[in-house]
Amino acid sequence: MEDFSVRFAFGALRSIGILMLAVWSANAQSGSSVISGTVQDTSGGVVANARVKISNADSGIAQDTTTNEAGIYRAGSLIPGSYRVEVEAAGFDKLARGPITIEVGQVVPVNFVLQVGQASQTVNVVEEAPLTESQSSNIGQVVNRQMLSALPLPNRAASSLASLAPGVVMIDTGAGTAENYPIFSVAGGRARNQNFMLDGGNVSNAVGLTRPQQLTSLPVDAMQEFKVIANTYSAEYGHSTGGIVAMSTRSGTNAYHGSLFESLQNDALNARNFFSVKRAPVRLNQYGGTLGGPIRKNKTHFFVTWEQTRQLTSFDTTSTVPTLLNRQGDFSDLHTPAGQLIRIYDPLTGSTAATRQAFANNVIPANRVDPVAAAAMSYFPLPNRVGTITNANNFIGSSRNELSRNIVVGRLDHQFRSSDLATARYYINDANTNNSGTYGIPVADPLADITDVRIQTILGSYTHIFSPTLTNDFRYTYLRRKFLDSRPGLGENLASKIGLKGVTDAAFPAFTIPGYGVPAGFVAGNVTVPNTGAALGNPTAVYRFQTPIVDQQFIESLSWYHGRHAVKFGVEYRRGVNDEIRDRGSAGNFTISPLITDLPGSSSTTGNALASFLIGQVNAASIQVSDKIPSRASYGALYLQDDWRVTDRLTINAGVRYEVEFPRYVIGNKQNSFDPAAINPVSGTPGVVTFAGVNGTPERAFRTDWNNIGPRLGFAYRVSGKRETVIRGGAGFFYGPTVSNSIGDVASLGFSTSASYSAGVAETQSVFQLRDGFPPVTRQALTPAFGAVPVGQKVNTSVAFFNPRQVAPISYQYNLGIQREVATDLLVEVGYIANVSHHLTANDLSLNQVPPQLLGTNSNPQVLRPFPQFNNVTWINPSIGNSTYHGGFVRTEKRMSHGLSFLAHYTFSKFLDDVEAANEFGATGSYMDAYNRRLDKGRSGSDVPHRLVIEALYEIPRFRSGHVLNAVLSGWKLGVLETAESGPTFTVITTANTTQAFPAGPLRPSLLGDAALPSDQRTISRWFDTSVFQNPGPLHFGNSPRSGLRGAPVVTTDATIEKTFAFTERWHFDIRGEFYNVLNHAIFNVPGFTLGAADFGVVSSARAARTAQVAARLSF
Repeated sequence: MEDFSVRFAFGALRSIGILMLAVWSANAQSGSSVISGTVQDTSGGVVANARVKISNADSGIAQDTTTNEAGIYRAGSLIPGSYRVEVEAAGFDKLARGPITIEVGQVVPVNFVLQVGQASQTVNVVEEAPLTESQSSNIGQVVNRQMLSALPLPNRAASSLASLAPGVVMIDTGAGTAENYPIFSVAGGRARNQNFMLDGGNVSNAVGLTRPQQLTSLPVDAMQEFKVIANTYSAEYGHSTGGIVAMSTRSGTNAYHGSLFESLQNDALNARNFFSVKRAPVRLNQYGGTLGGPIRKNKTHFFVTWEQTRQLTSFDTTSTVPTLLNRQGDFSDLHTPAGQLIRIYDPLTGSTAATRQAFANNVIPANRVDPVAAAAMSYFPLPNRVGTITNANNFIGSSRNELSRNIVVGRLDHQFRSSDLATARYYINDANTNNSGTYGIPVADPLADITDVRIQTILGSYTHIFSPTLTNDFRYTYLRRKFLDSRPGLGENLASKIGLKGVTDAAFPAFTIPGYGVPAGFVAGNVTVPNTGAALGNPTAVYRFQTPIVDQQFIESLSWYHGRHAVKFGVEYRRGVNDEIRDRGSAGNFTISPLITDLPGSSSTTGNALASFLIGQVNAASIQVSDKIPSRASYGALYLQDDWRVTDRLTINAGVRYEVEFPRYVIGNKQNSFDPAAINPVSGTPGVVTFAGVNGTPERAFRTDWNNIGPRLGFAYRVSGKRETVIRGGAGFFYGPTVSNSIGDVASLGFSTSASYSAGVAETQSVFQLRDGFPPVTRQALTPAFGAVPVGQKVNTSVAFFNPRQVAPISYQYNLGIQREVATDLLVEVGYIANVSHHLTANDLSLNQVPPQLLGTNSNPQVLRPFPQFNNVTWINPSIGNSTYHGGFVRTEKRMSHGLSFLAHYTFSKFLDDVEAANEFGATGSYMDAYNRRLDKGRSGSDVPHRLVIEALYEIPRFRSGHVLNAVLSGWKLGVLETAESGPTFTVITTANTTQAFPAGPLRPSLLGDAALPSDQRTISRWFDTSVFQNPGPLHFGNSPRSGLRGAPVVTTDATIEKTFAFTERWHFDIRGEFYNVLNHAIFNVPGFTLGAADFGVVSSARAARTAQVAARLSF
């Protein structure tokens, strides 16, 4: 597929990387931080050729350099840690400063003024590095080792503390999942679209083929620290419009250190969830150890971490299930929120309001009940609680989620000589999960899920210092992942057991019955319930076999220091591999509409989806299972960064990055596309399915976007004065990945077994009845006639393809702020952040909606569609989104001194967009009317206008006298993490689609007034005013806005308390308590937002109540 030069280059680089890894038997002290400064005499004159030695205080590894003609020195490729800097020059006293603490990715200025004297005399200055950032213009937050070890961490996932950075909105901390990675958005960026770097190498998913999510979630004992860079990052970072997360693993020192630890959690320590009648069962055993030290002092060091997790968690979910009467076809207990009876109508009696008759006494006769539906009904759990007047929330169930995870991280550091440093690191995560769901019947539960995961990464880096002004750095990263996901009951022929014909035995069929089942938008582990809800079975997947998923990365950079310029030039190349077989519904995926049992024109007060299900009426149905799809993609970048110290007070950060993503192709050309202009030989209308490599169709999914040039410019100006004050600002162009959703098996028509049906007029049409089974599906020849039917016949094929003109997302970022060290070890910062993005990749968009001018002109709306020979025709992950983010923040940080440190920040922001990301804090949806995308602009699902975060650490110091007093009071440590933020946004939708347009997404209702209720009127049974929504009339779209309402605020307090017992100077024993939501504040999820559903406007679930765990550690 790739041309010879690319294959040759890749093969050569791979060979070099393997060779280097074989030669470097060590993981070196090769990092991304820098110490730089000036050396002057007392008159302000520069001191050239002064010898500078930078030594790591823990490992003893040192770098030697000299000042240049401008009196400037610079030492790069340093790992985070504590350093001592020594300067000597002929005729001057030798001067040393330290300990200087540097953080990941930080440039620390350490300046010297030498006194005339004898070089044999050393003057030692004890001084910390300034808290201000006077050498860079990006906006970021470092989470250091102290925070990681002292603050509460859900499931000991270190990167969950990314929430400490301004602008970060935490969506899911990752606790309880196999891969244990958090999901968050950063300052106007998309969730799951950050670029994650570990020790300078990539640890994001396979490039160009998968979501760019973090894959190597480090145990807290393996992480040294990490930095979230939110805005205007330097040119060496790219391929992200949503932030950079730079992480660093711990390394060994000249002294042996180790630990054994265990964390325990039991529901006996927890509080009951707000909606539960008892505490959900929880068990956690998380144990392991660390060992690090020298192999050869001042030369070679190692550090190894092992962590084992055995966890049982539960979550209580309130759902809506059929009542005992409903199961028998009796809907006499079906009422609106106002208490009015909802009548159900017999579709066989007529298609108009004048002719259609209601079922007598609101009861479906036994001879009208579909046998498949009747059999499937037994897989619903029975009601176990009193529901609302609409029968909503009449069942609460507790899941049983089992997790087994084993993580090992090993690092080996070596310095061959002062000019040659090397790094090697290995990571493996073996994990599996088993989620039973909440119904008590796992095979039919929408949330039931089984996963088997393995992730491995290898990193090797080599740094060679040619001279004090020229340094070369090479890094190679190999990441390999296996992800197997399946549902309980795989292969048990459950479809046959309920009498459903025409589908496979892979799993229980999926039935979407609006208003019933698990609430829309609910997230549990690897399962996310769509906004349409899920009643029985899983509507998104039966199984998914991804293996191998591979990402390889090569980074070569050259740093040159000349005069006042620090220039860095680099090249990056990544290659992604994804082999996948995915079953998205071979057992059948069925959508039921309430409209087939309503009185035409009165959908707000008549009709019910469960009644439609009982009589077997199917509104839409599909099956899809792919062959093995081996897809490939790659990425390349060049960058140039110049950090110019114009004066001792002013630094200019100027850079440019050019990047290009080489789009997806599939080995064997197992990929379809679509020509919207070609005339179809079957229907005589435009639209033909095409196939990669056939008749001139390109082999890649879309053309390569060669236009991604990203300049960046920033400054940092140090204001003169008694206290350190820095004014900083910057701006730049940033490009993101062309794929943001999982696309492993997509665009596989002709290489999968698939069929798709949908009814155009939901009030009068069904695609078939359940008793008749799914129509036979056969593979078709790969010709221009593929999937098409003559106009007017029942369509059976949906087409999904990539827009051939897909482009990379672009983000215009800028910031301005001021930092001031108002007191010793105390920083205050005020700043402004902006992120304006275009061409954002979005969820799939339908192109086959009936044009508005044709609505109602034919009784069969299918023939009015742009491509009437097909069902849906959709763009996959199209780059059509736009967003704007503006935020102001105030941050204060106190470095640890006198036993106290803290970090606090408040962010006020506004985040608008017109497409939903794959994961959001709220539930907003994206599209409604494909011809009027202006209706889709609204508050982002991750819009959080107000966000306050406070963390504080306090250590009680030892007392100078009194052994008893010290034994009782000293050694205590307290940690607090407080978060208070606005609630998530959500969009009201309706089950009653009478547009006859096959719209691009769920229909929004019409809005008659302000739906938001004053805070003193909001209750969990009436979170907003449901009476102001009504279904739009036939052939019309509603006017209710996207993301027009907001859920409950999120306020939570987490805390730790720890006591250290010192047996000897080296041996310590720590016992610790961790408390999450310690005040037991009820944090409600968004209410039901589907008009016509029983839970409309009702809050039915909440986040976890107070949980507690204890931990113990023995260390030396």
